[in-house]
Amino acid sequence: KTAYEIPKRDWSSDVCSSDLSPTRVSPFLSQLIFKINWLRNGDTLVGEVLGRLDSQSLPEFSCLLTDEIKSLELDLASCDYLSSAGIRSLLQAYQLMNTSGRRCRVKNLQPQIREVFEMTGLADILSIAARREVSIEGLELYSRGVCGDCFRLDQDKVLKLYHEGIRPEVAEMEKKLARTAFILGIPTAISYDVVSCGGRMGVVYELLDSSLFSTVILETPGEMDRHAAKHAALARKFHEREADSRILPDRKKKLLANLGEISKELPSDANVFLMQKLLSVPKQDSCLHFDLHSSNLIQDAHGELMVIDMGDLSIGSPLFDLGVIFMIYGIPELGLAQRAAGLPTELGVAYWDHFQRHYFSDSTGASLRNIFERDRFFYGSLRIIHAMTQLPHMRPELSGWLKNILLPKMVALK
Repeated sequence: KTAYEIPKRDWSSDVCSSDLSPTRVSPFLSQLIFKINWLRNGDTLVGEVLGRLDSQSLPEFSCLLTDEIKSLELDLASCDYLSSAGIRSLLQAYQLMNTSGRRCRVKNLQPQIREVFEMTGLADILSIAARREVSIEGLELYSRGVCGDCFRLDQDKVLKLYHEGIRPEVAEMEKKLARTAFILGIPTAISYDVVSCGGRMGVVYELLDSSLFSTVILETPGEMDRHAAKHAALARKFHEREADSRILPDRKKKLLANLGEISKELPSDANVFLMQKLLSVPKQDSCLHFDLHSSNLIQDAHGELMVIDMGDLSIGSPLFDLGVIFMIYGIPELGLAQRAAGLPTELGVAYWDHFQRHYFSDSTGASLRNIFERDRFFYGSLRIIHAMTQLPHMRPELSGWLKNILLPKMVALK
């Protein structure tokens, strides 16, 4: 072809090599095809979209998708805008491939592009490849917890990366619940995207100019009372907010299901004891975090706290949240102050004493405190029971904690 001729139906013969080795398009043809670089590998055509997918892309698919192309794959890693014309273009490509039984899929969607796919229904039609892949090589480790690690992606974003073995849908649910929390007015960092890293899934959160709250506590232990007061105030703010069970899951119902799942690992009398205790917890519709410890909090430059982990956002009694905080800081035998929050065990115990004093400071808190104190080890066990169903690699250790440490302590308080 000359420089003045625009190829029609036979573009594939000029754009792509007919052999099995991948061949890039020439710079001249890249300009003709409006910021889409094509790569041919056998009967598969891969399009790398750069910048925008809009009306300028419309004529290309019908020209390029000749009969010998059996699979079309669009890489949208560098696509930052999708117009209505671009949506129609994608639908045209899908229809051209689908009507003849050929394969069409997209991959590496940026968060804003994925939102467009979900809002318009494209996500229900087009095959979407696995989530955007990221690498943690060279990244700063921000914090390390029982369920995963946090890495600083850049100055503005942090990646919470779950350990291998945790189901992908857990990350998807966390992103969804984080957005729900933001809409409800709960001080949470904005969730950007769900990504994968090898066999692990993660959620990207905004970080801005902030510090992990556990780090703040470690660096200024002399201000522990002020830190605990701030933490308690955030917990109270959470619990004062109510939500509908049609929006957020009911924590009590989930815990009843969790107990059913682990029933074979406990003696029958222990199962009955735990079930009766759980059924007696008063029904409430308070917002719960269910993992509200200091390594799930960040402090911004103004000293305000925000939550960066919303995977267990739910509704129920504040007693459930208090049990988790007590379990992490107030039961030294478990060693969870260090493992979950990165604080020395003895510092964790002292922190719990300050926290509970501030949380239960008014008359309403005093009444709740009496209820909590009677069954504090029961409430502390509920996160363990939940984790046994979510973290299979830790199940034997968690089961040992429940049977050998927590259940005896519950019986001793009877």
